[in-house]
Amino acid sequence: MENAISTKTLKNAELLLRITMSITLLVAGISKFCSHGNFHKYYLKQFTNPNLRINLPSTLFDIYLGLIPFIEMGIGIALLTSFKRRFFIVVWIFYFISLEVGHYVLEEFTSVDLLIPIILFGVAAYILPGYEFFGGKDNS
Repeated sequence: MENAISTKTLKNAELLLRITMSITLLVAGISKFCSHGNFHKYYLKQFTNPNLRINLPSTLFDIYLGLIPFIEMGIGIALLTSFKRRFFIVVWIFYFISLEVGHYVLEEFTSVDLLIPIILFGVAAYILPGYEFFGGKDNS
């Protein structure tokens, strides 16, 4: 009795996972653009709280918070294509690790724990064989 999963099924699973990852970031990025700067203001205030255990220069947070919507949109769009899919999956993983570090700095430990499975989505997408659009080659 063989329990093998077909390559086609694995590739379809990778595509569904990558689409989910993409939509997650696209919606998050659009939401931040539509907040009219409130996302940036709110989190900059949180990161500059003097009562936090880890205090880093506010300029670091100011720049990164300004870039986040663009990063999310860029990764989200890139994940929809098969072009350099593994590279952008790794970018996804490192992006979410950076968010995990941010939540750690904010001492939001529940959020730190909740990000682990999201990071593992990226690991799963990286491991799975890539879906080939239009019969083309996997552009890993």
